[in-house]
Amino acid sequence: MPGRRIRPTFSIPLSPEPKEAMSILRDRLQGTNYQECTRSKGRCADFFVDEEKRKIWSPHLSVQVEPEGGGSLLRGRFGPHPELWTLYMFLYTAVGFLATLGLILGFVQWQSGMSPWGFWGAVIGIPGILVLYGISATGQKLSAHQMEELKDRIDELVRGMEREPQPPRT
Repeated sequence: MPGRRIRPTFSIPLSPEPKEAMSILRDRLQGTNYQECTRSKGRCADFFVDEEKRKIWSPHLSVQVEPEGGGSLLRGRFGPHPELWTLYMFLYTAVGFLATLGLILGFVQWQSGMSPWGFWGAVIGIPGILVLYGISATGQKLSAHQMEELKDRIDELVRGMEREPQPPRT
């Protein structure tokens, strides 16, 4: 995964239509040793790390198969487990709100000639955002091998269904 993104993504063009592609994926999943770590419904599937290997920073892979030009496109997105992602986004929103409110309140107080104690919100909030981003990057670094394992599962399941790349239109 080049670079650090909060939720890394990838795409794989497939030859079959979405319904057929998901049907093939579900059939192939039945013969694997990780079918217990997968949930699937409709055109979506979620892949998890095996229970005994799972840590708080372990990734979760969510894939969707969408129609695209006579075939389909499998889109995958890595992230923390949904419960942890909800907490992470709540904290990100709260700290961002604190920083923004602190900047606005501090600026208004400063312009009004009052003591600008509101800037303390920004002093706490901006480093808080950086700390949360650092936690995200650390979690990705600790779970990089697990992300590769989940990606390898997808690659194994779609082998032979990939669509040939289309030449660019001129």
